[in-house]
Amino acid sequence: MLALLSVWIGLGSLLVAVAMFVYRPAMTDLTVPLVLYFGAPGTICFAGLVLWAHRKDEAFEPAVVAQRLQAKIAIALAVVAAAIVYGLIIGSQKFEGN
Repeated sequence: MLALLSVWIGLGSLLVAVAMFVYRPAMTDLTVPLVLYFGAPGTICFAGLVLWAHRKDEAFEPAVVAQRLQAKIAIALAVVAAAIVYGLIIGSQKFEGN
């Protein structure tokens, strides 16, 4: 259940990050912490718990393989979402020369 939840939270974070990238007024004081403080870390936490729970399973049961795959995809979604938001933050700062 955590694997599926982590994928959905990661997908939600990615959608919010893409919305901020496409529509810049969506980058508000609410959406940035939503992705960086709750979405991406929550996704990585849940996916990490799934991978940790199955770290010693050597049986190749379809359910365990599917949960591991979901956890890895969730981590990838969270990293991409966080990278988009960090890129937007870095890109939005104005560099002043001396």
